[in-house]
Amino acid sequence: MKTKYKIAGGILLSFLFLYVILPFLIVGGPTPFYEIKNNDTVSHKITVEIFDPQNNSIHKKDYFLEPHEVLKKPKPPILVLKTYFIDKECGCRFESTLNNNSSASLLINYHPWNEPSISVSENKIHIEELSI
Repeated sequence: MKTKYKIAGGILLSFLFLYVILPFLIVGGPTPFYEIKNNDTVSHKITVEIFDPQNNSIHKKDYFLEPHEVLKKPKPPILVLKTYFIDKECGCRFESTLNNNSSASLLINYHPWNEPSISVSENKIHIEELSI
């Protein structure tokens, strides 16, 4: 009986190491929830809103960024757990508005190692997905 428990424990530990720990050792920790870069020479108000697949707003926040300022919002741990262990992807629509005027939108399937990156330059806003 003891050898069966040792074998089962060894298999379980091997699985945990290969599936859970090794990817984080190779790739690193999860990327931010989103990143905003103000590459402009003036301050800007940037509104970030995220919608779930049912088009419900799940996150809305205004940021005031100074020239050449970078802001990184950490990914919520529940999203990392959900996308890593439960669902493979969490589809969301990501919208950002610059000074209540121009806006940009991006559909993204979140996983632990991707993020929307918002950049502002010359009074224009641009969103792209960065992935490791």
